[in-house]
Amino acid sequence: MTDSKVLVITGMHRSGTSLLTQWLYKCGMHVGDHFMGAGIGNEDGHFEDLDFYQYHKNVLKDYHLPEDGMIDEPLVTLSDGQLHEMRKLVNQKNATQQQWAWKEPRTCLFLDHYRQLLPEARYLVILRDYRSVVSSLISRIYSRTSYKYSQKKGFPKFFWEYFKKPFRKRLLLNKHSEHFLRVWIAYNEAILHHLQQLNPAQYLVVDHTALSDNNKQVFEHLSDTWDFKLEYYNYKNVYKENLLSKILDIGHYVKDKSLLVKANDLQEQLKVMV
Repeated sequence: MTDSKVLVITGMHRSGTSLLTQWLYKCGMHVGDHFMGAGIGNEDGHFEDLDFYQYHKNVLKDYHLPEDGMIDEPLVTLSDGQLHEMRKLVNQKNATQQQWAWKEPRTCLFLDHYRQLLPEARYLVILRDYRSVVSSLISRIYSRTSYKYSQKKGFPKFFWEYFKKPFRKRLLLNKHSEHFLRVWIAYNEAILHHLQQLNPAQYLVVDHTALSDNNKQVFEHLSDTWDFKLEYYNYKNVYKENLLSKILDIGHYVKDKSLLVKANDLQEQLKVMV
């Protein structure tokens, strides 16, 4: 291990980690050598380090879990081989960079392991309201279906426009709202537990909705307090408000109402740390 400075950009899927990482990349932070490309719901790219992305997917696959990481509990144990691969990955980054960061939402499932491996790392956590996250996840599925049918012609396109499209989002809400809420809770419980094990000087929690106003304070914390060598890049040049998904009424579709109470309580606990 070297004395490299490491920043872990942490947050649930669809919480704004890609936007935050894109901005830090523009500020001069090394966030990986190979990134995942753009896609529906993320037109500017994910700025996701493919090395961590592939590692996390491989571990999930080993446990016969969904590789997208949409699971409702973190991975408590890893095999010796999996831990070896994690250590090897981190050592490779440390060997080539004096300061570096990574963003990959599935990181939340492995935080206990990264905390032990990188005891001096700093954590930049982005918190986004659970309603917005669940809405965004559902809207992304809807957009993929809509795009697929937009490429078709004739009867399939007609059938989509007049028969399937008007009801599609409601069907998705009914099918996915509760599951996605459970995933949001699991990820953010893992984040809260992780932060409680750290020295408060090691983490910074930012509210997704406040970055437009306080990005300069975030930059100053990274550069002045944590001593990362960066140059400020105007956040407004990467922020695109028109890409935000409409917040849907997910509460109506969550059958277990105790989950809504749990999510609210968890959100409030994390907000205290902002």
